[in-house]
Amino acid sequence: MALADTMPSADVTYTPANSITIDTPGTYEVSFMLRGTASLGASTTVAVRLNGTEIPSFTNTQLLTIATATEFAGSALVNLAAGNVLDLAVSALLALSLTLANGTNATLIVKKID
Repeated sequence: MALADTMPSADVTYTPANSITIDTPGTYEVSFMLRGTASLGASTTVAVRLNGTEIPSFTNTQLLTIATATEFAGSALVNLAAGNVLDLAVSALLALSLTLANGTNATLIVKKID
Protein backbone atom coordinates (compact mmCIF):
# COMPACT_ATOMS: atom_id res chain seq x y z
CA MET A 1 0.00 0.00 0.00
CA ALA A 2 1.46 3.34 -0.99
CA LEU A 3 1.80 5.83 1.84
CA ALA A 4 1.66 9.38 0.49
CA ASP A 5 3.52 11.28 3.22
CA THR A 6 5.87 10.68 6.12
CA MET A 7 5.51 12.13 9.61
CA PRO A 8 8.20 13.49 11.93
CA SER A 9 10.24 10.53 13.13
CA ALA A 10 12.93 9.30 15.50
CA ASP A 11 14.57 5.87 15.64
CA VAL A 12 12.95 4.77 12.35
CA THR A 13 13.63 5.24 8.64
CA TYR A 14 11.28 5.25 5.67
CA THR A 15 13.17 2.77 3.50
CA PRO A 16 12.28 0.78 1.54
CA ALA A 17 9.54 2.99 0.05
CA ASN A 18 6.08 2.81 1.69
CA SER A 19 7.43 1.12 4.81
CA ILE A 20 8.89 1.92 8.22
CA THR A 21 12.17 0.32 9.31
CA ILE A 22 12.84 0.15 13.06
CA ASP A 23 16.28 1.45 14.08
CA THR A 24 15.99 0.95 17.86
CA PRO A 25 14.60 -2.23 19.45
CA GLY A 26 11.78 -1.93 21.97
CA THR A 27 8.05 -1.99 22.56
CA TYR A 28 6.05 0.00 20.04
CA GLU A 29 2.43 1.03 19.68
CA VAL A 30 1.48 0.42 16.05
CA SER A 31 -1.76 1.70 14.57
CA PHE A 32 -3.17 1.71 11.06
CA MET A 33 -6.16 3.05 9.17
CA LEU A 34 -7.35 2.75 5.58
CA ARG A 35 -10.52 4.32 4.19
CA GLY A 36 -11.88 3.46 0.75
CA THR A 37 -14.63 2.21 -1.54
CA ALA A 38 -14.64 -1.08 -3.46
CA SER A 39 -15.74 -1.73 -7.03
CA LEU A 40 -17.56 -4.93 -5.98
CA GLY A 41 -18.64 -6.75 -2.84
CA ALA A 42 -15.86 -8.97 -1.57
CA SER A 43 -14.06 -9.99 1.60
CA THR A 44 -11.07 -7.66 1.89
CA THR A 45 -8.20 -7.65 4.38
CA VAL A 46 -5.98 -4.76 5.46
CA ALA A 47 -2.99 -5.79 7.57
CA VAL A 48 0.26 -4.51 8.96
CA ARG A 49 3.09 -6.79 7.87
CA LEU A 50 6.33 -7.44 9.72
CA ASN A 51 9.15 -8.33 7.33
CA GLY A 52 6.55 -9.28 4.71
CA THR A 53 4.36 -11.46 6.97
CA GLU A 54 0.94 -10.33 8.24
CA ILE A 55 0.76 -9.79 12.01
CA PRO A 56 -2.48 -11.46 13.23
CA SER A 57 -3.25 -8.75 15.83
CA PHE A 58 -2.93 -6.11 13.08
CA THR A 59 -5.28 -7.75 10.57
CA ASN A 60 -8.75 -6.39 9.79
CA THR A 61 -11.04 -8.28 7.37
CA GLN A 62 -14.43 -6.93 6.27
CA LEU A 63 -17.02 -7.79 3.65
CA LEU A 64 -17.16 -4.71 1.44
CA THR A 65 -20.31 -3.45 -0.26
CA ILE A 66 -20.16 -1.84 -3.70
CA ALA A 67 -19.73 1.94 -3.62
CA THR A 68 -19.92 2.12 0.19
CA ALA A 69 -17.08 3.80 2.08
CA THR A 70 -15.43 1.43 4.54
CA GLU A 71 -12.78 2.09 7.18
CA PHE A 72 -10.27 -0.50 8.35
CA ALA A 73 -8.37 0.29 11.54
CA GLY A 74 -6.41 -1.36 14.32
CA SER A 75 -3.89 -0.73 17.07
CA ALA A 76 -1.77 -2.91 19.35
CA LEU A 77 1.55 -3.13 21.16
CA VAL A 78 4.36 -5.17 19.67
CA ASN A 79 8.03 -5.82 20.49
CA LEU A 80 10.23 -4.96 17.52
CA ALA A 81 13.90 -5.54 16.80
CA ALA A 82 16.30 -3.23 15.00
CA GLY A 83 15.98 -3.83 11.26
CA ASN A 84 12.35 -4.97 11.38
CA VAL A 85 10.32 -3.56 8.48
CA LEU A 86 6.62 -2.71 8.80
CA ASP A 87 4.27 -1.99 5.90
CA LEU A 88 0.54 -1.89 5.18
CA ALA A 89 -0.97 -4.46 2.80
CA VAL A 90 -4.38 -4.94 1.18
CA SER A 91 -5.67 -8.26 -0.14
CA ALA A 92 -9.03 -9.57 -1.37
CA LEU A 93 -10.52 -12.93 -2.30
CA LEU A 94 -11.67 -11.47 -5.65
CA ALA A 95 -9.98 -9.02 -8.00
CA LEU A 96 -11.42 -5.59 -7.24
CA SER A 97 -10.58 -1.92 -7.42
CA LEU A 98 -10.24 -0.13 -4.11
CA THR A 99 -10.62 3.63 -4.45
CA LEU A 100 -9.10 5.49 -1.53
CA ALA A 101 -11.13 8.23 0.13
CA ASN A 102 -10.27 11.90 -0.26
CA GLY A 103 -8.01 13.47 2.33
CA THR A 104 -6.28 11.20 4.82
CA ASN A 105 -7.00 7.76 3.43
CA ALA A 106 -4.24 5.52 4.78
CA THR A 107 -1.98 5.78 7.84
CA LEU A 108 0.63 3.60 9.50
CA ILE A 109 1.82 5.06 12.81
CA VAL A 110 4.63 3.56 14.91
CA LYS A 111 5.38 5.03 18.38
CA LYS A 112 8.14 3.74 20.64
CA ILE A 113 6.86 3.43 24.20
CA ASP A 114 9.68 1.44 25.88
